Amino acid sequence: MNSSIKKIKSNSYSNLFLLLFFIFLSSNVFAQKEELWFGTYTDDSGKVHQGRYNIIKNGRALTSIILAPYGKPAMEFTIIKNDTIQRFVEVSWPNKPNRIATLIQYTDGYYAGNFEDGTKILPMVIKEFNFQDAQLQGNWFKPSQIEVKIIENTIKLLNSNDTWNKNDNRICNDSNTNSLFCAIYKSSIEIDGEYRHLRPAVKFIRDAIQEKYPKKYDHVLVDFNNAEEITLKELHEILKLAKENLIRAIK
Repeated sequence: MNSSIKKIKSNSYSNLFLLLFFIFLSSNVFAQKEELWFGTYTDDSGKVHQGRYNIIKNGRALTSIILAPYGKPAMEFTIIKNDTIQRFVEVSWPNKPNRIATLIQYTDGYYAGNFEDGTKILPMVIKEFNFQDAQLQGNWFKPSQIEVKIIENTIKLLNSNDTWNKNDNRICNDSNTNSLFCAIYKSSIEIDGEYRHLRPAVKFIRDAIQEKYPKKYDHVLVDFNNAEEITLKELHEILKLAKENLIRAIK
């Protein structure tokens, strides 16, 4: 009888221990939260760019900051220190450990600071997406001839199978082959000086794909470009439709 009671108690303690262990494990797993943030960063020449960041948070602490700009390879910052009491994170620039910034968290949630290495001061801001980021990315640009020229240049860059990259990874180099995204990216820079992901030229191309292939592609520009069933003929039909819709919107 006593041995049975001891066995029951032992099993109860084991079950309780396992339950507490799984609660601890799950709380740590779910505390890790990955988010897409935006903002700005400054390059070595002092030019300010739109910032697009993959962020991982553990509670209030930022445990990973990866700069993932449109059309360029990602860069991961090194987290040196998190202080959730004083509300700041200290980080170093990718591959430049002596270039350090203290990013202070302000009351409305965004982080801002300057990278310094004794020779340069490079401001950086990271925050959740807001209307200012939408403005920077061209969300409120009106349809115009500039947008038409961007689409026309995109068509020009994708004029044959030899110039079309069917395996898009969203990194745009200086080669003569371009995916749909990279052709839009390069055309935007050539025509208007900067790529803006929400400008009308990009939006009308994305909408044309959705119009002809509703709900078929999750990451619209990339998945459409890479889809095995899509040929250059279908690609040009989409660009033609986007251009026509854009011209109609201007009128």
